[in-house]
Amino acid sequence: MRHSRCSDAVLMALLASSAACARSDFDRGFVSHELGTRSPGARVGPPEVDRKATLPTGVSLADGLSEDDAVSVALWNSPGFQADLTQLATARADLAEAGALPNPMLTMLFPLGPHQLSAYLLLPLAALAQRPARVKAAQRDVERVAHSLVQTGLDLIRDVRVAHSEAQAAAERAQAREVMLALWTASEQLARTRADAGDASRLEFDAIHGEALMAADLVARAGQDAVTARLRLRLLLGVDEGLLPDHLAIVAASERDAPTDTPALVREALAARPDLRAAELAVEAAGKRLGLERARIFQALLRLDGQLDSQGFHPSIGVHQIELPIFNWNPGGRGRAKAELQRTLWRYAALRQQIVAEVATAHLQAQQASDSLTRWRRELLPTLARNVAAATSSFTAGAESYVAVIDATRRLQDARLREIDLRADLRRALAQLGRSVGRRVDGPARTGGAADVTSPR
Repeated sequence: MRHSRCSDAVLMALLASSAACARSDFDRGFVSHELGTRSPGARVGPPEVDRKATLPTGVSLADGLSEDDAVSVALWNSPGFQADLTQLATARADLAEAGALPNPMLTMLFPLGPHQLSAYLLLPLAALAQRPARVKAAQRDVERVAHSLVQTGLDLIRDVRVAHSEAQAAAERAQAREVMLALWTASEQLARTRADAGDASRLEFDAIHGEALMAADLVARAGQDAVTARLRLRLLLGVDEGLLPDHLAIVAASERDAPTDTPALVREALAARPDLRAAELAVEAAGKRLGLERARIFQALLRLDGQLDSQGFHPSIGVHQIELPIFNWNPGGRGRAKAELQRTLWRYAALRQQIVAEVATAHLQAQQASDSLTRWRRELLPTLARNVAAATSSFTAGAESYVAVIDATRRLQDARLREIDLRADLRRALAQLGRSVGRRVDGPARTGGAADVTSPR
């Protein structure tokens, strides 16, 4: 009687262990929620492969494509990101496999001759005992993949913000080139009039005519660059010309300065970066697998017997077969698991160092671009604009040749284009800084706008 109760207790304990829930709450909803928290308004699109690209709810392009709209559209439609999200389904399938148990072997003896009806069931005792550890390791892998996909989404957000900035800058360059072409065309007409009247040499007219031809070529090139930048942005968003037509305006984001507290950004990055959390989970999963490899030294089969005779059914339980770890202590499996644990620990340490360097580098680049843009607007552009006005006045009064106007106008043109590049550099650096920290980073709003390009009169 006591033996029967002990057998029942062992059986119930094993059944309870095998019934441990092999599930995880880390799914596409988790990834979408995390990305929405780090980039407000962002959501992951549905997984249907054959669906057409659409605008997510709440996004309207009536006033043009803003940076936030571009991020939302990309996370909703990007085929590349949707392909990456399938890793989560694979990890969840591995979790289901880790929770599954080998099928038991049933042997029956039918009542023929002197034999009574009897049967016995062989259950993998080691698989039953190791299942909870396998499930926990697989759950850590699912969580790791989910956090890795959040980081993949942050990479996509960074790439979209950079592409949006480049498309905006390319459109501004094209507009600036057109303004410069209009200036050179007006200057050419003025030089022609003065040359016909004998007030200027033919050499001066030819020089201005050459500048006008170069300006026309640069306008054509800038237009092609703007189209190329828009195509790259369209590819990242996963949309076609129907959703992002060529005439749709690219709305520039409000200008922000770089944050000043680098140590605070580093601390936040170490606490918030999803890839660092994924590295921690990889260490935990590797530790669980090392424990499994050590437990695999012992293998045994559980036998459940049953016999039916005239006096009733007689069950019994016992160990049918046990492997004695005399020669093989699973050195290969334990060695590989230990090496994998060491690899994940080193990767975690390397990633921490990488995060610190990424945040510091991105912050330095953003600060440099911000300082350069401030100096450009406050000092250089106004000075060059005054030089153009002074050279034009001297030429009109006959004190200077038009070569001075040409030189001053070219310098102002180059400075204006450089300002566009500096604004784009600042937006790219802030996008990289946001990716490095693990969320969107907005510094204080910048004051003052771009200096106007003064046309020579």
